[in-house]
Amino acid sequence: MAALLLLNFITPFVMILVGYLLKKHPVSDMHKSNGYNTPVSRKSQAHWDYAQSIAPDIYISLGKYLFLFEITANVILLLLRVSIVWSVVVGTCIGMAFLFYGFYYIDSKIREKLG
Repeated sequence: MAALLLLNFITPFVMILVGYLLKKHPVSDMHKSNGYNTPVSRKSQAHWDYAQSIAPDIYISLGKYLFLFEITANVILLLLRVSIVWSVVVGTCIGMAFLFYGFYYIDSKIREKLG
């Protein structure tokens, strides 16, 4: 049953993987549905290029921090004898918060630099 705690590490793994893929294969054409693709990043080619340059590093670092945070949270929840199901729910919520924060942070950096 404790193996279910591995589900908490899917989000940080995917964030790091996507960050490395975006870094290794940058996307220059904003009309394709790949790359860091949000309404803010599609405002202009300058917005798009800046988003593609900062998003990979931000997602890699957020994924690493999330991984460490998930390890810490899982250990604390296990020591407090919280059920595995609740630990997975808490870990999933934390993962989604980091993921959405990543979108918010990148979009705010784009707005800050390019308006």
